Amino acid sequence: MSWQPYAAQPDSTVTGTLLQWEGVGDTNHAARTILAWLPPFYAAQPDRRYPVVYFHDGQNVFDAATSYNTSEWGADETLTALAAEGLDAIAIGIPNGDERRYHEYSPVRHPGFPPEVAGGGGGDDYLSFLIDTVKPLVDDHLRTRPDAAHTSLIGSSMGGLISLHALLTRPEIFGGAGVMSPAFWACDGEAFGRVRNRPPITGRVWLDIGGKEGTDHPEQQQAYWDDAHAMRDLLLETGLGERLRFQADPEGIHRETAWKARLPNALRFLLGS
Repeated sequence: MSWQPYAAQPDSTVTGTLLQWEGVGDTNHAARTILAWLPPFYAAQPDRRYPVVYFHDGQNVFDAATSYNTSEWGADETLTALAAEGLDAIAIGIPNGDERRYHEYSPVRHPGFPPEVAGGGGGDDYLSFLIDTVKPLVDDHLRTRPDAAHTSLIGSSMGGLISLHALLTRPEIFGGAGVMSPAFWACDGEAFGRVRNRPPITGRVWLDIGGKEGTDHPEQQQAYWDDAHAMRDLLLETGLGERLRFQADPEGIHRETAWKARLPNALRFLLGS
């Protein structure tokens, strides 16, 4: 197996060079197709190496035709535009495990799930899958800068939680976390205790939130907003300082369209020198 050209559909919305590696899995993770987007001048500059950004929910990142929410992050278009500013990066999309998404992205088990159900707690196994299985396929076959300073993750909702968890628990691998619309409430606020009890964060954190994240559930909507602001305050208390960037959009909703709009500044911050 190897990286192959992306199998585009007739209604695909991909910009630039997108590759795929089929059948990537391990003992705890069903096989899935990993995606790799290459910067515009990747082929023309064979001696150049690039930072890497890993995106969770990879089926929603580059192509509306594969998105389960009918819209995409537009990471390919965003990174194409950033390349014109001189900011180049390889982007990796890791599709979620469908009905196991919550389990994979949650660092702790939800107490409301019965023992026989995969109700969270798979976050560390997911990071091991990313580090031990996915990252070698990227670093061994693409021209990356594999050190932590040039390796970031970004995700939304539960994907935001696992990005922060990775930065807290595997700082030797990851140096930046994009934490978009984080659902801290879904893990009973576990992330707050982990931030308080871990050594100070050495990397960068982009944290953002919308004011309309859960319009059908007012209490949940307020929890999104309040928890994100509380996490901002806690991260500042730990001394993150200029390595934290926070953005709150009162009109922001819980959808790819909102994350797409905030993605350019998030990547500028995470990829900046």
